[in-house]
Amino acid sequence: MLNGKRNTLKSVELDLGAALLDRASGYLFDKDGQDLDLRHQSREVLKVLAEHPGRTVSRTTLVERVWSGRAVSPDGVAQCITEIRRVLGDSDKRLIETVPRKGYRLVPPAAVHTPRRRGLLVAAGLVLAACLALVWTFARPPGAPPKPPVIAVLPFDDFSAAPHQGYLSDAVAESIITMLARYPQLTVISRNSSFQFRGSNLGISEIADRLGADFVLEGSQHYDGSRLRITVQLIDGATDAHIWADEVDVPLGALLATNDRISGKIANAVGFSVIDTASARMTAGDVSALMIANAAQSRIMRNFTRENLRINLEEQERSIRDYPESAWGYLGQALSLRVGLRYGWIDGDEAATRARMYDFARKAVEFDPNNFMAYHALGRVLIHNRDVEAALGAFRRGVELNPSSSLVTMGLADALVYVGKTDEALEVIGRLEHIDPLYGFGLTWAKTSALWQAGACDQALAAFQSHPAMPIAAYKELAAIHHCLGNQGKATEAMAAYLAENPAWTVSRERAINTGMWTAPGALDRWLVAMESAGMPL
Repeated sequence: MLNGKRNTLKSVELDLGAALLDRASGYLFDKDGQDLDLRHQSREVLKVLAEHPGRTVSRTTLVERVWSGRAVSPDGVAQCITEIRRVLGDSDKRLIETVPRKGYRLVPPAAVHTPRRRGLLVAAGLVLAACLALVWTFARPPGAPPKPPVIAVLPFDDFSAAPHQGYLSDAVAESIITMLARYPQLTVISRNSSFQFRGSNLGISEIADRLGADFVLEGSQHYDGSRLRITVQLIDGATDAHIWADEVDVPLGALLATNDRISGKIANAVGFSVIDTASARMTAGDVSALMIANAAQSRIMRNFTRENLRINLEEQERSIRDYPESAWGYLGQALSLRVGLRYGWIDGDEAATRARMYDFARKAVEFDPNNFMAYHALGRVLIHNRDVEAALGAFRRGVELNPSSSLVTMGLADALVYVGKTDEALEVIGRLEHIDPLYGFGLTWAKTSALWQAGACDQALAAFQSHPAMPIAAYKELAAIHHCLGNQGKATEAMAAYLAENPAWTVSRERAINTGMWTAPGALDRWLVAMESAGMPL
């Protein structure tokens, strides 16, 4: 998101006169910092034009970049250009020029702007922090709503000796993200996006630009079996200037307290007062259980199979046995059991399994009431057990504990859709697009579903088509959207693609899975009609 009224531009911003464009996200803001409404594909067209200001971009290039080369009506690009001009007030077509028989050219107003710099970097410590504070606090006119700076935490390099290599995995960086996210004055990019740059050859400024981050934190960890050395440095995303660095050497049990201290120093370095938080402690057992839970999540995401779920269940059962006072084994087992039930990978008494996974989730919360993932597990279990209103409370608490967690935020959005709070769900999804800009098809899927439920089927179709790699599992949504738009042939085609991979799926099964869970007024009935009309067997 862009800062409100201020005198400087970020490196990702482009002044278009009546509005500021965030070139990373495509979002437009007026000079008071308020969002200007623009459809997704129009935003993407504007982003491509902004990559080459003053140069002609062909219609072919726009179709390839925005629609991934998919067939688009001849006036599809023109409609986007018309909308952009309307929002920008470009009635005389001076900002967005049409180049006959070639394409379009973005011509920003000629103006001189002061490049973004947060400090002179001529002093260290408190002087530097004070400079940064002045920029962030006073660079905008009095009364303008402040927008928090954005920080991305990259995965830490692991320099531990061979016997301990990988033992801590991403625990250090993850907990710093969680603790930073508790500062309302900061916006923290989700690990799902920032960790995609593991081992990247890109420079810090390039990574910051892709994530829309003002600052980037990178570091390393070294564990020798008893003590942990953490080295961190905070870097200005626009200038590559080193803002602050630190190195600590502590016993493993002081991991959380140390990361809390690091987070506080980061907050001070960007000019904000530290919020007092409760002292934290992580035992060696907690770390081990966390590693097992992380490995299980990674395993099932890499290869979503019944066999991998079986391995996860066995490993997390051992985690509960070996580390009975850690929340991680319980929450991991609750999530695994839910996946097994949902996909028919667990045999036996379903009611007993539902009760067992609920018991595990509750125990996780009881053992660690400040663990955001425990509330995520509880929320997912409650949704599966048809108590979506209670699930909302669990997800809200999880988001409160870690606002940067895309997992918990997505859970909240799903629950809001189920109970019919669709407008709020779309707001949450919009926030998720900001904190996790590289989330993937899952975010597009959630947005598509919410827009379909809201009756905005044209926008739902545009959202679906904006992602180049939507899975076949999402083609039920595509069929429902085309049914909503009256495109019966395309609805049937989408359903045929879905059924080719899921030949045993029926309307009856859809009804059984969603009854009692999808309580939004009229939504489930409308969905089932769309499924039957598109060709799903009864």
